Amino acid sequence: MKAMSKIELRLSDVDPPEPDPPRTIYRDILNLPSTTYLGLTIRYFNFDDVTLYFRITGTGPGYTFGTVDLGSLASGTSAYRNLDNFASRSRPASELTETVDLILRAYTDAGYTNLKWTYTRTVTVIWINSADPSYTQDYLNNFDDGTVQGWACVCEAQCLVGQPTIAVVSDYVLSPPNSLRMRSQRAAAYTWARTRLYKSFATPDRNRIYGIMDVRLGSSTPAQVGHRVLVVRRGAAEVLHFGKVSGDTNYAVDDVPEGKWMRFVIALPRNQTFEIQLAHSFATYVDTNIAYLWLDDFKIISKD
Repeated sequence: MKAMSKIELRLSDVDPPEPDPPRTIYRDILNLPSTTYLGLTIRYFNFDDVTLYFRITGTGPGYTFGTVDLGSLASGTSAYRNLDNFASRSRPASELTETVDLILRAYTDAGYTNLKWTYTRTVTVIWINSADPSYTQDYLNNFDDGTVQGWACVCEAQCLVGQPTIAVVSDYVLSPPNSLRMRSQRAAAYTWARTRLYKSFATPDRNRIYGIMDVRLGSSTPAQVGHRVLVVRRGAAEVLHFGKVSGDTNYAVDDVPEGKWMRFVIALPRNQTFEIQLAHSFATYVDTNIAYLWLDDFKIISKD
């Protein structure tokens, strides 16, 4: 009998032995380039009695996957890792549901030659086209009227007094002339701060409902940003997680990229009222560094 694998791969914040909830990645075709890239944050576990060295790759029809060496992980521990541009494929011509396999391997040596465990996680990818006329556009927040359109911000932990703030700006936009920018500054160097951008929405009574948002991260001095975490919540529930965890003291690792627009798509429940929250955690080497989060073209679409 084959031994049960003593490693595990998850795409959620749920700890074993609780069952890992099914994970679906939603993507929007609209305005994507001809070659698209898939990024995601994984969490991997070592239940073996020895330190293991982890490597991840993947496979799926039409996809090209990279191979990432994750380094060592001590016995009985877990780690988060954001995989930016982990895979690529041609942009689909129409809406599509597909599956990809994420393949986690664990080795006993730093040279990745002595393979001990393999764990495969199958993930569903659902492509939508938000411009399809079969969808109703229930909300559009593009901030082009010069107002924040009901969005607000708050400090969740360790912010400088008076931070964060939000404003309508024109420095980085996807749909000219404006976007929304949250400005955050923490109270002291080498500590974490966490800020939240949020707004309440009521969803229609339809079968398929999606929230779509374009987000960009930045800072006043990028070299002084040691780490970032970006979480998208639906009410209190975490639905997307990018980066490691708030409070990780390995400030030298910054997994979540800044300086580029990222599109997030989340499925929403029907006929409910809740907040959409973007929680931005960051650690910088000096307390004077300013962290930014831009939001543009937020929309909710639905259809039966």
